[in-house]
Amino acid sequence: MSGLPDLRNQFFFPCFSSLPLDAGFLTLYDDSDDDFIAFDKSKPRFQNRSPRKHWCIFAEIVQENQWPIRPVYQVKDRSGRQSLVSFNFDDRSLFADVARKCQVGYTLCIMYAERHQFADGNEGIRVEQPDAVKVLPVSLRELLATSDVFRASIKATHASTDKAACSNCNKPAAHRCSRCSQSEYCSKVNPSNSPILSVKTLTIY
Repeated sequence: MSGLPDLRNQFFFPCFSSLPLDAGFLTLYDDSDDDFIAFDKSKPRFQNRSPRKHWCIFAEIVQENQWPIRPVYQVKDRSGRQSLVSFNFDDRSLFADVARKCQVGYTLCIMYAERHQFADGNEGIRVEQPDAVKVLPVSLRELLATSDVFRASIKATHASTDKAACSNCNKPAAHRCSRCSQSEYCSKVNPSNSPILSVKTLTIY
C-alpha cells in the first residue's frame, strides 16, 4: 500500500528476536546478519558494519530499572517478549531528558537497533545515539491500532480506483517492490525516496 508504512511489517519493523546481533555478539568478520548489516572485511572490527536497509523496533516501557549510571528500562515488543533498553549516550546531560520522557506505558521507537548482551548476561538494546530514538506518549497497542485504522482508510480509498498509486509520484502503479511487497511503483526502477524505504531518523526531542 502506498503512502503509509505497515508498522506490522517484520521486514522494516522487526521484533527483538529478529534483530541483528551487535558486534559484541559476533565473531570477527561474521556476516551471519547480512539481511540487516553489510560487512567490510577490509576495516577493523566495530568499524566494518553498515546498514543494508532501514529498520525500527517498537518497544513499550513496562518498568524503569534503578541503575545509578544511566537510564535503563524493561520493555516489551509486539510479540510480548521483554528485554532491556539502556541509554548509553556520551553526553550524560541528556539523561535527565530521557528520564522525564520515558514513562511506563509509553513506546520507544529505536532505529537500527541491535541485540546486545550486557555484563550480567541479560539481552537488550544499547541506545548510543540520541537521534536514533523517539519516545511516543502512547502504548504499543494504541500505536499499532492507530496505524491499522489509517491504513484501512487509505486502502478503502484506493479500492475505488482501477490501479494503486505509485509510492513515489502517485501515478498509476504497474510494479510492486519485491523486497517489502508493500510499495508500488509506476517504474521498474525502485525510487530511492520511497516513503517506505526512506524511514526518517527519529529523535528523542
